[in-house]
Amino acid sequence: MSEPIVLSTEQPPTPYRPRVWLAGVGIYIFLVSIGISIGGEFESFTAASFNVLPFAILAILAYFAGTSFNWAWIATGLWLMILIAITALLAFGFGAVNIIGIPLGDIDPANPPALTQSALLGILMLILGIFGAIGIGFLTLLPPVRRRLARFIPIEPASFVHTIALAAIVSITLMLFVPLLLTGEPPLLALVRSLSGEGLNNTNPDAELRSQVYGLIWTIPAALLAVGFGIRRNLSATLSRLGLVMPTSQQFWNGIGLGVVLAIAMLFLLSPLQEWIWQSFGWPTTDEDAFLELMSYAISPIGAVVIGVTAGLGEELAIRGVLQPRLGILLSNLFFVSLHAFQYRWDGLLVVFVIGIILGLIRKYTNTTTAALVHGTYNFVLVMLTTLAEKL
Repeated sequence: MSEPIVLSTEQPPTPYRPRVWLAGVGIYIFLVSIGISIGGEFESFTAASFNVLPFAILAILAYFAGTSFNWAWIATGLWLMILIAITALLAFGFGAVNIIGIPLGDIDPANPPALTQSALLGILMLILGIFGAIGIGFLTLLPPVRRRLARFIPIEPASFVHTIALAAIVSITLMLFVPLLLTGEPPLLALVRSLSGEGLNNTNPDAELRSQVYGLIWTIPAALLAVGFGIRRNLSATLSRLGLVMPTSQQFWNGIGLGVVLAIAMLFLLSPLQEWIWQSFGWPTTDEDAFLELMSYAISPIGAVVIGVTAGLGEELAIRGVLQPRLGILLSNLFFVSLHAFQYRWDGLLVVFVIGIILGLIRKYTNTTTAALVHGTYNFVLVMLTTLAEKL
């Protein structure tokens, strides 16, 4: 008989307050409705919540399923399938455009291009790759698989919450790698070249930066909910689980200093070493011009600050705060790397992987706050140096 899936017993559950939850859901629906009605900047603000909402809902349902809310078992499974399907469609869409190899501006929806045999084979491989990624992810739903994985990552094999998190993260991580694995081309950079800058030139850099800030604002409550705030943990226990602390003066300056050192090491040690290895083997590298065009909205002093704060705090809160304590440094970092697989080739992803491992170790031996300071400073320094180089 397989072992039952239960809620983790690491922390006494916080009493569930239906009225508080209903009020929160009502306020959120009200805000989104107002945003849709009035449009403009408020609509952009509420729309930014959609990037993290699916994951927050999955976590909330999983925590409910671990209590007496038995209806949530089915709801969690259905929502997991929806989340996986959305990711699969995203990976397929970007991968298919790369495989077809026709600029988006040249595609006529009324008269779609005829696919060559090579393109058809590529799309078939793309579909098989996506389903293979889902299959591997769903293997973690089997208790024996989780028990084996528990030897290497700090999950509780019998925890329903950990089971859902593991299946979702493994599936999504592998799917996001599939387009790059099959085509060798980061989808977003291919999109930049296909648009020849026309679509990007029409974007508003200030609006893009505000969108980054809005995303961070929604990421913070989503992270709190993802670790059971209001269902399983009170605020103090939630912040402790996330590794968020008020930094001491030493932690603050250590984080800033480590971020500067890490940026310098990347520019003068890691990046040259990676470039030498890639040139030695003749491997293709990330298109720097296309990447700079993709990130052009952030190449400014204000952009450096915004990217430093939003990516530093937002990514560390989600990856090192929410995921790492349950999935370990390696698996959570692979998910972190996969989030960049649409904009970097393997050379860039190697750098992201190494930086992620370092941040994971900082989180493990200090806290998420320090890791966020390091990450934010690292991003700030790199963007500022790019800004200065563009002006010279």
